[in-house]
Amino acid sequence: MQNKEKRIQDIQEIMRNSVQHHMISDVEVGAFLSSGVDSSYLVSLAKTDKTYTVGYQNPQYSEIEFAQDLSAKLDIRNTSKQISKQDYLKKLPEVLYYMDEPSCDPSAVSLYFLSKLASEEVKVIISGEGADEFFCGYNTYRDEVDFKWYNKIPFIFRRILASVLENFPEGRGRNFIVRRGKKLEEEYVGVNKIFSAKERKKVLSFQDTIQNKTITKPIFDRYKGKDNLVKMQALDIKQWLMKDILLKVDKMTMANSLEARTPFVDKEVFKVASSMPQRGKVSKENTKIALREAAKKDIPNDSYKKKKLGFPVPLREWMKEEDVYYEIRKTISQELVKEFFNQKYVLALLEEHKKGKKDNYKKVWAIYCFIKWYEVFFKEK
Repeated sequence: MQNKEKRIQDIQEIMRNSVQHHMISDVEVGAFLSSGVDSSYLVSLAKTDKTYTVGYQNPQYSEIEFAQDLSAKLDIRNTSKQISKQDYLKKLPEVLYYMDEPSCDPSAVSLYFLSKLASEEVKVIISGEGADEFFCGYNTYRDEVDFKWYNKIPFIFRRILASVLENFPEGRGRNFIVRRGKKLEEEYVGVNKIFSAKERKKVLSFQDTIQNKTITKPIFDRYKGKDNLVKMQALDIKQWLMKDILLKVDKMTMANSLEARTPFVDKEVFKVASSMPQRGKVSKENTKIALREAAKKDIPNDSYKKKKLGFPVPLREWMKEEDVYYEIRKTISQELVKEFFNQKYVLALLEEHKKGKKDNYKKVWAIYCFIKWYEVFFKEK
């Protein structure tokens, strides 16, 4: 118990210190605010007078109500904007232009609108990036706790079963067994994997020569001997946090002449976070255990215990609606697509999703975003 309280106190102390330093500015500092623990914790510590939130019409994908509740309890102001489906799709090519590389992260567009909203009043913003990677906020990390029982089966048997099921169509149970029949170093490429190595061969129209291990081996080698949770965190910090999350917030804020500051991404915060044992990171019930306990002492509502949403966008639902479905189908049906993708296979993925046979929205969206990016930079007008 004493160790647990010490961990919580350490987080409180280092986060208050980090927020205090990141609030130093010659101009007013605002804050991005969602319904989750990360931004809610920062805002509760900073008590910056101006906070900004975006959401969508579907309540399942909107955090506006929760952000307004916290702002009211802290007696600070919250400015919010609801993003329409039409505005989202219209803005995508411009967002891909500012990203300057193919990106299928749906939250990039949300972040653009959020940055634009904040830039109308402030020049500096604080944001909650880094907490998930440092303190274990992704549900994927819970596998190490949730499926501990399966790992007790001798690896050789798990390997044999996985090699058999690998030849079957993808499915929840099948994917789990295949994943657990491989060493982490063979299978894990990051928290947000979209295509398996096997499916890449079906999707691409050219020979795929990239090996996952080529990308991940240097990182895993550096953390050899560490437990799987630490290895996953290390890979996600190097690949996901640095090359997507921070890149995205930097480019979307700069596109709106806004400076973003991320108090969680601080070397002193990392020292505290990396010293946490597994029980302080994840359990069968939740993620970011110690961080939530620390935040609970400062957040005046229930945001500290909310499940992770991750800047949600209703793409899954939109893709089944006629206007979005036909826009994506029209884009994928272009002749230029055949240079990169197996067009017939990709259109089949879209049809499966439209008819509710499979949840393919991430796969289809990744390809659609690549094509839209290609159009922005290379397609002759």
